[in-house]
Amino acid sequence: MDDFARPRFDPSSAHVARARSLRNVTMLKTGRWHTPLGARQGARFIAVTGRSAVGKSTVTANLAIALAGLRARVVLIDLDVRRPTQHRLFGITSPVSGLRALLEAQIDTMEQALTPTAVRNLFLVSAEGARPPELPARPEQQHRLLQQIWELDADIVIADVPAGTDDELVDLFALGALRIVVASPNSRSVRSVYNYFRAEVIREIDHVAGGTTGAAALVSALTEPTPRAMKDLLTTLGDRPDLRSVLMQSLDGFGARLIGNRAHDSNEADLLHAASRMLSDYLGISVPVLGVLEAHEHVGARPGSLTPLLMGNGIDRNVRTLHAMAELLLIDVNEAEAPHCVSDARPRIIEPRCCLPGRPARDDDGDGLPLPVPLGTYMRRFPRYPVDWHARYVSDAGRDMDVRVFEVSQGGASIEAIPHFDLGEKGLLTFTQLEGQPQLTVTIMDARRPMGRAGLRFEGTAALALHVSELARVVAAAAAPPSDGAALDD
Repeated sequence: MDDFARPRFDPSSAHVARARSLRNVTMLKTGRWHTPLGARQGARFIAVTGRSAVGKSTVTANLAIALAGLRARVVLIDLDVRRPTQHRLFGITSPVSGLRALLEAQIDTMEQALTPTAVRNLFLVSAEGARPPELPARPEQQHRLLQQIWELDADIVIADVPAGTDDELVDLFALGALRIVVASPNSRSVRSVYNYFRAEVIREIDHVAGGTTGAAALVSALTEPTPRAMKDLLTTLGDRPDLRSVLMQSLDGFGARLIGNRAHDSNEADLLHAASRMLSDYLGISVPVLGVLEAHEHVGARPGSLTPLLMGNGIDRNVRTLHAMAELLLIDVNEAEAPHCVSDARPRIIEPRCCLPGRPARDDDGDGLPLPVPLGTYMRRFPRYPVDWHARYVSDAGRDMDVRVFEVSQGGASIEAIPHFDLGEKGLLTFTQLEGQPQLTVTIMDARRPMGRAGLRFEGTAALALHVSELARVVAAAAAPPSDGAALDD
């Protein structure tokens, strides 16, 4: 237990000049609650992926635009060398020779490969013109490219990652990138998400405990058609408390988010939340839903236009959702729970085989393992409605604080609290903004969401009936159909 893993990518080989710290960031005035944005060293790495035709390229472009609008210097890297899209999304007909020039050593740094976009603070590294290289790239090519990404003068580096591992040029997992998967609200897409994260969890287990019999048994159990829940699998390591502790710590620090795209109604949106709960139970990782975009045609876009939504005019629900997701990502950069880029000091059982471990193959054709249980098992019984309420929470240990309630259903609520505040297992929630200030006993269901968010379950139907009239007003307003929206497509 005294041994620590070497970094997946060794920053000591990089130049002294590092990426600038995020500075001069103002607090956002959008009615949302925010934690202080403290000083941060170096860039933050985000890798966005998803199966074909879910809109991951356009979602990536819009997220990059929204992040750049928050005064962060953003570099968007198109790593899809077989089907580069980003330069076309931004209307760039002749991008600077980017990945091709780097791979062929025609330029020395990735800074020379940056193509300015029409968006302030946003630069593109294009894959256009790059001859499809030998994939996967040779280790020395991967290391050179990772070094160039690491040295970028940026606050945020966001990459458009191809769906299949066979098309990957370089793996940003080596830089500790936050994994974001874009998914459509249908069973096939959710199945692909499950198989993607299952492969990533297997890889994480191999990194921290590869070569041990306990890890081999755990990986074998995860590849069964009907696996058991992760907590049950970890109990089988009772005779190896050191191994169990290392694996639990590694899974707790697993950085991932889920974005839903083209949801037609609240039931389809809840399908993504159900997938998030299933991933928590069966893979032992927290994969919060960062946001869900609606499947409505954008009125202001011409037919067939590839222009990112945020480069157009007008504000609709999808525009607000994209900006909200960018805010969460920017705040996530400064949270202690966010994975650290490059420096990976998690304990492990044995030394890794190399600094760039191979990734298990994943099937993007929907032919991977089926879901461990029907997704309906995790669907909510009651519809959820967005609200913006102030409330007071008192834990069963007597600790109390002000919280923001942003979602309510007949069965529970979602809140924002100070990150890492100990909510305990149960507590009392007082709706201070509602008439009569109704109080409900709640059980904490999920306290591992980003930005101090947590899910609460109401206890006792009698107490709920006391303020049903107050809820009815909000439910009626929240349940009204949206006036417009915009689906995001590749």
